Amino acid sequence: MKKLHIINLGKMGGVERLFLQYINDTTDGSNAVICISGEIGEEIRRQMPQQKVTFANRLFNSLPLRCPQFLRKYLLQRKIEKANADVVIVWDLIPGLAAKPKRGKLIYYDHGCSWRYPKNHKTLRFFAMLDGVISASWASKRVMELRFNLPCPNQVVINRIKTPQEIPDLPKVLDYPIRIGTASRLVSLKGISVSLLMMQELLRRGHDVTLEIAGKGPDREAFETLANKLQLGDRVVFSGFQDNVADFFNRTHIYMSTPITEPFGLSCMESLYYGVPVIFPMIDGQPEAVKDGYCGIGLTPTVTIEEHQRLTGIKVDFPHQVYDPLTDTLVTPKLLSHIACADAVEKLLIPETYKSISQNAQRYPVVHFSYAMFKTDFDNTLNSFVTPY
Repeated sequence: MKKLHIINLGKMGGVERLFLQYINDTTDGSNAVICISGEIGEEIRRQMPQQKVTFANRLFNSLPLRCPQFLRKYLLQRKIEKANADVVIVWDLIPGLAAKPKRGKLIYYDHGCSWRYPKNHKTLRFFAMLDGVISASWASKRVMELRFNLPCPNQVVINRIKTPQEIPDLPKVLDYPIRIGTASRLVSLKGISVSLLMMQELLRRGHDVTLEIAGKGPDREAFETLANKLQLGDRVVFSGFQDNVADFFNRTHIYMSTPITEPFGLSCMESLYYGVPVIFPMIDGQPEAVKDGYCGIGLTPTVTIEEHQRLTGIKVDFPHQVYDPLTDTLVTPKLLSHIACADAVEKLLIPETYKSISQNAQRYPVVHFSYAMFKTDFDNTLNSFVTPY
């Protein structure tokens, strides 16, 4: 089965990471790639040096000369038709298509962008062309159903990653200072500011704790300003992009995931592999990645965006609804309470509790999130759309 992948490769994120794993794990030459972005991000290029990529908007693939805007949907259409694929997979974006491709099934893979799409003509027109949808989580499936009432089959293929490197053999134990970590793109919707408020509260309670914030992004300066305002000093470290995530997780005791929205949470899954318990919000697909009370602690968000801005000076930019898995409805987004987060950290500081949850954490992804299962499920789902029974 020949597959054509349409994807934005401008910068590394969760969907790009999953795509790279899939492409690099397939060596039979069955994959062709059309890149929507003008360039390929360096972090991505390093991980796919052999894969030929066709640029959607370039008049000549080897030159950066771009097609005029009004002609791009026709150029993309021609490149799709030229690929002559059995299945066309659009990864977490809505491309400008002149019409549905004449050959091959058109499949959309949702990794969380469905939360943000405007319900307009372009979106609805694209969804009407689809032969099928693959969602990265049950939450993703329900968001698409609740928002767009899809006219085609929608199958869930749970997000999974390859087993990380350098997982320790010995159980993780608490020592001091307690090292709390979080890793994500440094943007307001990831809720880094919640963890900073939590740190102030934990220090006020007399705990010997530190916080490492890994990643890069446009709001780093705002978070650094808040850390200074809260007088956190050397208790908070901004360590930037991590080339070796094993080192990060192996030096972390507790992982904080505090976003206002998260379709699944690959970093949470990665944390579990290293035996690091996760504190997370009970929203979207987070409870699908981390089992509350078993390998982490799930908390109900209670703080409005306006209340959080008054506490931190940081406005979280997410003017969309999120999925509440407890009520199976779309709701107004909220953030976690830093007090509730501090309480959750204190629960994990009880040695017996930490030992149990840490051991559960390391077992959980091995049983539930085998990458081999992802590739098999993904390919089987594609086959079911191409040759339905």
